[in-house]
Amino acid sequence: QDKIRPLWRHYYAGTNGLVFVVDSNDRERVDGARDELLRMLDEEEMQGAALLVFANKQDLPHAMTGAEVTSRLGLESLPR
Repeated sequence: QDKIRPLWRHYYAGTNGLVFVVDSNDRERVDGARDELLRMLDEEEMQGAALLVFANKQDLPHAMTGAEVTSRLGLESLPR
């Protein structure tokens, strides 16, 4: 996916919303997920798009809580 990720921006035109899925059980990669999310939202074509964050794998015993995912992704600092 790292190779095709730079191509994603070609699909942003006309986007009204983004569904971002994050693995709640993968604490090691959540910072990278945050960086990628912020990079996508910073694109001009994504301005004003709605954002839904789906915190996957919440059923696992050591998964991050919704509040922790929110904090680690920096969602509270995003413009509303």
